[in-house]
Amino acid sequence: MHSRTFARRAFSAVAMVSAAAVALTGCVFVPALLNPPTGPVDPTDPTSTEGFDPTQGVDEALVPFYEQEVEWSSCEGGTQCAVIEAPMDWFNPDPDKTVEVHFNVQEATGEAQGHLLYNPGGPGASGFDYVAQFADYLVPPEIRESYNLVGFDPRGVARSTPITCYDDPETLYNWMFSTHDGDEAPKYDDTDWLSDEALDQSREGAKEFAEACEEHTGEAIGYFGTEQAASDMDLIRALLGEEQLDYYGVSYGTLLGATYAGLFPENVGRFVLDAAVSPESTDADGTLFQAKGFELALGNFLEDCIAGSDCPIDASSRQGALDEMTELFDELDKKPLKGSNDRLLGGSNFFTSIAANLYAEFQWPVLREIIGDVMDGDATSAFTAVDEYYGVNPDGTFVDNSFEALVGINCLDYAPESDYDVIRDNAEIVQEEAPTVGRYFSGLSSCLDWPNAGSRDQSKIEAPGANPIIVIGGINDPATPYEQSVSLADQLESGVLITVSAEGHGQYGQGNACVDGPVSNYLLTGDAPTADIDNC
Repeated sequence: MHSRTFARRAFSAVAMVSAAAVALTGCVFVPALLNPPTGPVDPTDPTSTEGFDPTQGVDEALVPFYEQEVEWSSCEGGTQCAVIEAPMDWFNPDPDKTVEVHFNVQEATGEAQGHLLYNPGGPGASGFDYVAQFADYLVPPEIRESYNLVGFDPRGVARSTPITCYDDPETLYNWMFSTHDGDEAPKYDDTDWLSDEALDQSREGAKEFAEACEEHTGEAIGYFGTEQAASDMDLIRALLGEEQLDYYGVSYGTLLGATYAGLFPENVGRFVLDAAVSPESTDADGTLFQAKGFELALGNFLEDCIAGSDCPIDASSRQGALDEMTELFDELDKKPLKGSNDRLLGGSNFFTSIAANLYAEFQWPVLREIIGDVMDGDATSAFTAVDEYYGVNPDGTFVDNSFEALVGINCLDYAPESDYDVIRDNAEIVQEEAPTVGRYFSGLSSCLDWPNAGSRDQSKIEAPGANPIIVIGGINDPATPYEQSVSLADQLESGVLITVSAEGHGQYGQGNACVDGPVSNYLLTGDAPTADIDNC
C-alpha cells in the first residue's frame, strides 16, 4: 500500500489508512497446500562457503552479528528455518538492543547454484509463509530447479519482532471496522470530510493508534523502516555464505531491493525487481500514482465487463460505466449497507473489495459478482473480499499482523504532510486525476505521530558499481503504476527496464515468454539484456 491516509467516514473499512489500503504485494495464483515435511538438510553448501569470510568489509561494531551461529530447524512446508539477531538500529548499533529476523530455505528441486532471496511485497507480507507454502508458484520451474529459495519476514512482520498495536484482536477489529447494532444501516450527512474539524478528529484517531502501537511494541517501533530491513537482508546473505545476494522482489519488495542496492552495491548479485516502487516518490506522489492506477484498472475492467453478457453495470461506454460506479460509491457513502458482524459497507470498504480484485485479470469474474451483489443490497461478497484482503478470520481474529506492519513500515518510509491546506490541495489533484476512486486516496496521513516518521532517505538510488538490475513494469499495473518502474530503472546506473503491456500487478512467471525468457536467463547465467525491452 502506498496511500496512508484516513478514510473519508467513520464507517470506512479502515479508519486510519486510506480506505483503499492497497497493499504493494505481488499477485500470485497459489492453489497448492503446504508441502509434506522432509528430513533436515543443511541449506548452506560447505563446498561453496569454504574460505568465505562473512565479516569482510563489515564495520567493527557489526562484526558480532555477522559472526553469529545459525541454528537450523525443520519448519512448515518442508523448509529449513532459522532465527537470527540483528541490531535494532543498523546505523547506530547497540549490542543490547536487537530484533529477531526469521527466514527459511526451500531446497532447489535440482542441483542448486545458490540462494535466491524472495520478497512478495506489502509491506507486511510474510516471505517466510510464501516460500513455505507456494514455492512452486513464485518462480518458473527452471528457477526452482536451480536455486534454493529463501523467504524472510522483514522486521516488524509476522514472526520477526512483530509490530503489535492491541492486546486482543477484538480491539483491532472494532477499531478497523465500524459496526451498528440496529436493523438498518444509518444514513450519513455529506459533511466536509476535509474541514479543519474533520482533520482534527482524524489526527486524534491517528495519535491514539500510534500510541497503542508504541505501547505494545516498544522502542523498536521506530526502527522497522525499509533501510533497516534491507540491512537485515545483507546479514542473511552473509550467514548463508553468499558473497553476493541474488534477489527477486515484487511490488514493495522492489523498494527493499533497490534500497539494498543503494546500501550495498558491491554485494548485488542478480537482481530482479518486478512492479517497481520508485524510491524518490513522496507520500503525495505515491498516492497520486496509485489513485490513477486503480482508476485506469477499474476502467479497463468495466470496459471488458459491459462488452459481455453478464455485467451488472448497465452502460454503453467506458465513461458511462465509470459514471455509474461513481453513483454507486455516492450511494454507499451516504447510506452504507449492513454487512457481516454488524459492519457497515460504505464506499471505502466497497472500494477495498474492488481494489483487491484488480490485481490480476483472472479475478474479474469475482469483481462482477461483488458489484452485482452490492447493487442488489447484499454486502456479503464484498466483505468476503475485504476480509481475505486484510487477513480477517470469520470470528474477527486476524491471520497475522500484516495490517499493523503495513502501517508501521510505511509510516517510517514516508514523511507525512501536516499542513491542512496542502492536504486539501493534494486531495483536489487526486480527485481530478481519478474522479471515480480518488476520494478514497485523500485525507490526513496516519503517520503524523509515529516515532521516527518519514526517516527513510527518499533520494534517488543509483547503486554505482552494482551488477545489472532488471526492472519490470506493467503498463496497466494498478498498484505500482508503470511510471514508477521507469523512474527506478532510470535512477539505477545498471538498471534494465522490461515493459509489459498487460493487466495485473507483477509480471515475471506469468507465462509471458518475452518477460520470463530474459529474466530466467539472467538468473541462471548472469547474462542480462543489453538494452531495455519494450512491448512485451
